[in-house]
Amino acid sequence: METRFQTSFIPKKPAISTIGDVSAPKRRRGTSIFMIIATMLFILSLVAAAGAYAWKQYLLSSQESYKSTLSTREQQFNTDLISQLKGENVRIDLAKQLLQNHMALSQIFDIIGRLTIEDVRFMSMDVTAPTSGNDGVKVSLQGYGTSFSAVAFQSDVLNDLDQYGLRKVVKNPILSNPSAGSNNTVSFGFSATIDPSSLSYENSVVPSAAATAPPQNQ
Repeated sequence: METRFQTSFIPKKPAISTIGDVSAPKRRRGTSIFMIIATMLFILSLVAAAGAYAWKQYLLSSQESYKSTLSTREQQFNTDLISQLKGENVRIDLAKQLLQNHMALSQIFDIIGRLTIEDVRFMSMDVTAPTSGNDGVKVSLQGYGTSFSAVAFQSDVLNDLDQYGLRKVVKNPILSNPSAGSNNTVSFGFSATIDPSSLSYENSVVPSAAATAPPQNQ
């Protein structure tokens, strides 16, 4: 008698079904994370918007408070008096500016007198005002001395202005064309440039130091 073997077959689940069952939860987890992040960002944006609105309201409130305080303070002062004082301050500043820029040309006589020796006299003087802020006041004089030695000593004085405190005041002093004149006198020309700041009218009103005595002929 022929023996028959009966086999049992249990079908397995398709691989695609298994793969589908495993990947499905992963998609759900990824979607859940994105939803959480989106929700958090939405909440943060709402909080930021609320904070910006609150800060704007605070600034507007502070501005109104400052305006109210300023209005109260202005009422405490006399505005007419303040306007009058402002006008007086403008006039004072203008007077100061005019005083500082005004030159007292009469001080040239004092400067020339400080560097002129006893045996020399000046008979005429021409003054040329500066044409720009960097220029000085140019002076040109005609004088005479009692002798050639007196004129020579006058030239020595002009070369040693530091001794008389005039080096920064008198610049480029030149004694020229000495010649014998009448009554044994010697005539000559003299030219120099005077520093404009030394001719300030303000300094003439309030002198800073006493004038140096004229040099003596030796």
